[in-house]
Amino acid sequence: MSATKGLFVRSSKFRHVFGTPAKKDKCYDNLKISKGPHESDMSAVNSKFIAVVTEVRGGGSFIVLPLEKVGRIDINYPKVTGHRDPVLDVAWNPFNENEVASASEDCTIKLWDIPDGGLTEDMKDPSLTLEGHQKKVGHIRWHPSATNVLASASADNTIRVWNTETGGVLSATGAFPDMIQSICWNYNGSRIATTCKDKKIRVVDARTGDVLQENKGHDGNKPSRVVFCGKTDKLFTSGFSRMSERQFALWDVNHMDKPLAMEVIDNASGVLFPFWDDGTNMVYLVGKVGLAGLCKRPGHIMYDCVLIQGDTNIRYFEVTDESPYVFFLSMYQSSVPARSVCSMPKRHMDFMKCEVMRFFKVQHTKGLVEPLSMTVPRKSEMFQGDIFPACPSEEPALTAEEWISGTNKDPILMEFSSEGAGSGPVKIKAAAAKKKPTVRTAAVSSAAPSAPGEFSTLEEYCQGCTELENVNFELYRKAYKLLEEENKMLRAKLGM
Repeated sequence: MSATKGLFVRSSKFRHVFGTPAKKDKCYDNLKISKGPHESDMSAVNSKFIAVVTEVRGGGSFIVLPLEKVGRIDINYPKVTGHRDPVLDVAWNPFNENEVASASEDCTIKLWDIPDGGLTEDMKDPSLTLEGHQKKVGHIRWHPSATNVLASASADNTIRVWNTETGGVLSATGAFPDMIQSICWNYNGSRIATTCKDKKIRVVDARTGDVLQENKGHDGNKPSRVVFCGKTDKLFTSGFSRMSERQFALWDVNHMDKPLAMEVIDNASGVLFPFWDDGTNMVYLVGKVGLAGLCKRPGHIMYDCVLIQGDTNIRYFEVTDESPYVFFLSMYQSSVPARSVCSMPKRHMDFMKCEVMRFFKVQHTKGLVEPLSMTVPRKSEMFQGDIFPACPSEEPALTAEEWISGTNKDPILMEFSSEGAGSGPVKIKAAAAKKKPTVRTAAVSSAAPSAPGEFSTLEEYCQGCTELENVNFELYRKAYKLLEEENKMLRAKLGM
């Protein structure tokens, strides 16, 4: 079955979402981007900084740039250089935008406190080092609602959940017979979904490590990825078939004996990275450049990774509760493949421009990081509340101690409002009454008696509408009488 089946069948408000890349002077240029073969994110962004893993001979490093520092970056710009071996993954703390975690081949995870304004010199000393894994750490993910809780997946086939305040291990899972290829928290952080080299998808209890669900995923030998579909009990995975065809699948977490949907996309070689947007129920499949192998340069004892041309497109789908569940929307096409891609948290979208997703596309061939804005086209310049429901805020709902004791809470949400234009969304506290919307009407002629201009309540608005209808009816009645008088005069002159 084709991934684009039903392209012109189902209507959707997100059918015409389009991508707009930033101009060259708004990109981050002259970066020496890592060529490491590990299939991890290798970049992360928040409202203050973007972090990108960089290439270095000996040791490991990544660069942290303030978002406003666009243009050509000095080759000697300060970096974070505290790891002994290459850095494989980075992740910003969702509740502290100055704290970033990094995972490395040196078997450690390090936490770094980045000062406002960025680095002025190389940072070598972390604020905390987490040790316990026996092999390289390839993936790290922060808890979605509890502060100071971080999950890590290692080549030692274990997942550990850490308390980043104390440095202690909250839980450890060793139920994997092979290397873990991706991990993802569910909406309230009680479960972790994984894909593994043994081609199985597992859902484990994040506290006890017990396997709650397990089933065979994609048949191909290449890496697969997984994300939870927001508040729902659904998983979205990307991977390869036995014939090396790229495909995606949607699963019900409670009934994983067979997928709800599974479709082939194409025969390209790059791994597809899924990004879930809970506000629109859309999933973006981002292609990534592939790794062909290793080569040895003349006169050198070290090997270089050879990167091949990968997928340059971003496909996006809408996920619903109705069969066939996953509907193709459209595709953003580009000529340059991505080495890695990260996305801005939803709360920092430019919602007055109907921006629903913002990617940062790391292009290895150009040494460039290119912002890419995904926008829903709307004619009105008013705030479009139907495409911007409440999203997770920067306030934690739990402490690490509360979480490990068994408490589950959804993320604290914040609402978008047109009053926050230019400064981000406005948080509406649960204890406070929401401000009722202001509705404006078109200007009415001065001949109309008591025509309302602004209303503070829905009742006043409805009353104003009734008054306007009465005014219009009276004007029509008078016009009809004048027309009847003119007709009588005309008939009298004609002797009719």
